[in-house]
Amino acid sequence: MPGPRSFNRIESIERSIVTTARFATVGAITTTLDVALFTGLILMSIAPTLANVLSYSTGILVSYQLNRSWTFRAGGSYVQAAKFVISTLAGLLLSTVLIAFLVTLIPAPAAKIVSVPIVFVWNYAVARLWVFQVE
Repeated sequence: MPGPRSFNRIESIERSIVTTARFATVGAITTTLDVALFTGLILMSIAPTLANVLSYSTGILVSYQLNRSWTFRAGGSYVQAAKFVISTLAGLLLSTVLIAFLVTLIPAPAAKIVSVPIVFVWNYAVARLWVFQVE
């Protein structure tokens, strides 16, 4: 018969799965917005790196609010908000560097899509381990 430790471990795994699924849902919403805006800006002849900065930035506020209140169910603070801004700006830098490199190999919209899973992993790890500190 499983002991209390086993149940705590199962609860921890279940919480982790739910948290990851919620983060992915928020990510899907903000990524859809990001990619749509990026593509629209590219169609308006905006340079890919500038288009990425503009499109990626639109999701920062929505992402913070949804991840803080729904994904991690964390209280807000100025320190937490500052951490979130720092982490998302680092994600933006990573995304922009990836796109700047990838557009030399593939079309800009494809470069954006290729960059998404890499940046997702970065953003999730930093949000979970540093910004919202979920155990």
